[in-house]
Amino acid sequence: MPNSVISEADYEHWVKHGYVVVRLLDDDTLRSVLDDVYDYFPSWDEYQKRPQVYRPLLDTAVGTLGPRIAFPFRGNALNSVSTHPELLAFARRVIGVDRIMITHSVLVGKYAGTRDFDQDLHVDYGNNTLVYPKPDTAIVDLPTITYYSDVTVDLGPTYLVPQDFTRGTLLEPRHRSREEFPDLYRHELPLTVEAGSTVIYSMNTFHRGSAMRAREGLRFSHHTGFKAAGLTWCGQVTFQHDGGIPEMDHFLVTATPEQRELVGFPPIGDPYWDELTIAGVAARYPNMDIGPYRAR
Repeated sequence: MPNSVISEADYEHWVKHGYVVVRLLDDDTLRSVLDDVYDYFPSWDEYQKRPQVYRPLLDTAVGTLGPRIAFPFRGNALNSVSTHPELLAFARRVIGVDRIMITHSVLVGKYAGTRDFDQDLHVDYGNNTLVYPKPDTAIVDLPTITYYSDVTVDLGPTYLVPQDFTRGTLLEPRHRSREEFPDLYRHELPLTVEAGSTVIYSMNTFHRGSAMRAREGLRFSHHTGFKAAGLTWCGQVTFQHDGGIPEMDHFLVTATPEQRELVGFPPIGDPYWDELTIAGVAARYPNMDIGPYRAR
């Protein structure tokens, strides 16, 4: 992938180890994204001033992932990370198809002193499919995490076990405690990364969220997955139920035809498009450029 953020060496690292960390966002893009993030979550200074105001927001999630906001977002910068061309190109390459879809895209906020974020090592396919994942050589579902804050060892880094130590073994049980699987934990690595970095990993890669040991600070992360379009047996969500909400209408109107495909919109040239449906979609979204669909 010449002249891209994600290099050939990065791809080879992912193939060999089951993960790779890249600097996806430049400083200007990161600032724009954080402006969107603060529409949903307070800064650390704001939280410290009024913890009682924000406590209901930070207590909404069940489990150890933390409070979360799901795509589509109000802000274009956050939406653009969900559809980042570098991530799409990487996903198409490893999945081996041109048509892919977003399986999930969730913004997560973690604040020091609010809850226990420590997790057991696990693989993610348990809530992404009812079956069992293919090896990475035939992967159909690719997860990523983009970090919008610097992550130190005290700010709840993601810990990850390179597949060098697990490849070829059965992934069940999916969740593995330190007490039962101490050898696995000896191989885990903390992903201490700078803001704007992304880890691309695999449904076959053991990893976990860790405790926020710092007394102060926060961590924003954006969890996004991609799958081959048309598969009904993998992926967390369908975005059809978001039809009609302002955020989805805004995304569809401002998106390219390629980006619309990522949430289940029929592609240009699909048999779905005819005189009736083109007129209907144009009426439903008056500000959408319907021309590309009409031209074909």
